[in-house]
Amino acid sequence: MTIIVGYKASDAAKAALDFGLELGAKLAMRVIVVNAGPGSEHRSESQLTQAQAEQLEQYLADFELTTEFRQYARGRSTTEEFNDLVAELDPYLVVIGGAKRSGFSRFMMGSVADELLRALAVPIVSVKVPQPSSNDRK
Repeated sequence: MTIIVGYKASDAAKAALDFGLELGAKLAMRVIVVNAGPGSEHRSESQLTQAQAEQLEQYLADFELTTEFRQYARGRSTTEEFNDLVAELDPYLVVIGGAKRSGFSRFMMGSVADELLRALAVPIVSVKVPQPSSNDRK
């Protein structure tokens, strides 16, 4: 079985990646890390640079489980790319990072995470960035 992790250069995506890798190790599942967005002339801020992609691949190489990095920038939406991946891989689940956004901001701009939650026909785990506990502050 497979776990798909959505990834971009953000703290929420890093938390999702770490959660997906930990779960993949516990369940002995391969982890496919995906960076997807419009690409080409519509380059989005979520698209990784070459240096970021290389750094991610090095990070994945340090884990003792089967991992793969895929980057899509074919002029299609993130949701379309993930729909095709889910159809191709029939994953156990998809892991995404949950960004904090106010109600009005979310209403006006929408959210890729919200789109994925509505569109994908597999379980989705949305991971928040861990907040320091009161014990960590001492």
